[in-house]
Amino acid sequence: MKKAGSRFLSFALSAAAVLSLAGCGDDGSVKKLQFFTWGNETETALMRTLIAEFNELNKGSIEVSMTPIPSGDYETKIDNVLGGKNVPDVIVAGDGEIKQWIDDGAITPLDDYAANSTEIDLDKMWEDGVNRYRYDVDSRKGGEGELYGIMRDYSPSVLFYNLDAMEAVGIECISETEEESLSQYGTKSAYFEKDGTYYFNNQIATTWEEFLALSQKLTSNAAAPVRNDMSITPYGIYVINWFCFGWSVGGDCLEWVENSSLATGGKYEFTLFDDSKNYILKEGESFELNGTEYAGGEIVSYSDKGSLSAAEKAQCTELPSQREAMQYFVDLSVKHGVSPKPDVSDSNSDYGLFSSEQCAMLISTRYAVGIYRKTIAPEDEGGFDWDVAPLPKHKDGIMAGHSGSLAYAIPQKSKKKDEAWKFIEFMAGERGETAFAEAGFTIPNTMELSNSEVFLQTGKKPANSKLFVDAAYYQRTGDWGYLPNKVWINEWANDLNDKVLLGTMSLQQLKEAHAAETQKIIDAYYEG
Repeated sequence: MKKAGSRFLSFALSAAAVLSLAGCGDDGSVKKLQFFTWGNETETALMRTLIAEFNELNKGSIEVSMTPIPSGDYETKIDNVLGGKNVPDVIVAGDGEIKQWIDDGAITPLDDYAANSTEIDLDKMWEDGVNRYRYDVDSRKGGEGELYGIMRDYSPSVLFYNLDAMEAVGIECISETEEESLSQYGTKSAYFEKDGTYYFNNQIATTWEEFLALSQKLTSNAAAPVRNDMSITPYGIYVINWFCFGWSVGGDCLEWVENSSLATGGKYEFTLFDDSKNYILKEGESFELNGTEYAGGEIVSYSDKGSLSAAEKAQCTELPSQREAMQYFVDLSVKHGVSPKPDVSDSNSDYGLFSSEQCAMLISTRYAVGIYRKTIAPEDEGGFDWDVAPLPKHKDGIMAGHSGSLAYAIPQKSKKKDEAWKFIEFMAGERGETAFAEAGFTIPNTMELSNSEVFLQTGKKPANSKLFVDAAYYQRTGDWGYLPNKVWINEWANDLNDKVLLGTMSLQQLKEAHAAETQKIIDAYYEG
């Protein structure tokens, strides 16, 4: 195990300016707190308003000052300040950054604070969101252990789509439940043809086959083998990552494997290229395997699927492997040309590709809503109509996808932890969460507020906003939240997102170049 503080960077000049702000002392009995965060212009303005309200409520006792940091610099600057003498009293930490700071002993456990709070009720929050900020420093395993952050929000991913682009190729968009669609159209499919008309139903997830066919119908670029000259968008879809495909069939890039010979009780294995089939129990079936009870609709775990007997496999439906899911993801751009390759996407943001109508559909998170409400003009002002639909899933698989999340945390070196906690109670409690819900960027930290009109805002786009809340019940953190840092991801992800998606490197070549080294990096987390 590395010792606390061992990974901190030496101070840069840019961080020195930030540190001078954190060194402000108290004025008499007033406790002056420094709050470090990042966010766009709208978020920053909202936080300033909330801080002003908090300061007024606590006039004479606590005063909070905010230091906004550009998102691209945030992680590095927090690395720097946490390793110094003068630290902020509260920081915003993402589910992909906080574990490295916990490993360094730089973040305060909050279990006792939460247990004694009348403002923060963990039982009312999204369970997965709470657990993203739990971490066992001995096993290096997330989701368990002490609590180090109070979640601020969730940002689930869905399928954004351009209704005008659909209309241009003769697709009629509908919003029907499975039962309603079966009654009216005779099908539960998300994308289908009936009596010469094509339909897209934004209440039902497309299968992989439907998703590809729909993307092809919305693609007009000359490089696509199957394209539609009627399409007003060069690309049918822009897919940023593979998560919803791999997870839908039970695959992943990292799997925990129990091992009693290790002090940690097990370790992670790198499984991005796992080519063994996955299995999901048929409805009505059940069995016990290696001490785990499985029921209909559940996917057999990575550790257990190798123990399946022929009889048990007969109780299951066979699913594609993680490797096959990866190939489907890669083929969308390399083989089918329906998703832009890096030479196109790298010069545009994913938000920009959709808002500029370079792609008709986009897989992105709730955060995009706040951007599109400001950047996509109304239809009568030259913009286009847009809405959201469920993510695609394998026809026999499960709904799956990723969501981002942020939390409030207290640096271990803060000398004003009680006052910092009071500020967190305000920001992550009813008042702060209601304000963020009204802003519409991300869904709140409680299920009750997320399901209320305060967040759903049925009079604003997207009309199908309830999907974000539905997605929050099953989505989870991306691979960035698995381990204390992203070194193991950087080993292979750069080539995946560049060479493989560009078509100059195959998945097999990616495996040969990086699989062994990635496992060495992962193993190193458990040495010493």
